[in-house]
Amino acid sequence: MKEGLLYQFPLFGLVGALLAGLALLSALVGRQFFKDKDPNKKVEADRALLKELLEGFGLEIPAELEEQDRKVIKSIKTS
Repeated sequence: MKEGLLYQFPLFGLVGALLAGLALLSALVGRQFFKDKDPNKKVEADRALLKELLEGFGLEIPAELEEQDRKVIKSIKTS
């Protein structure tokens, strides 16, 4: 009677599960480590790139992109 390889060698299953868990953990930690810490930096960089592209193609630049020091303040509403 032939059983599966994991039943003949239970250590392979354990090692495989540990490797899969380690890969998942390292992916989650890596994602948090390499994620941009300040989303406002990306927004400003995207706005600057868009403005540069519009200028490069000689298109009209919207007023929203002309404002350099645009700050968004979110208010908290209490009920």
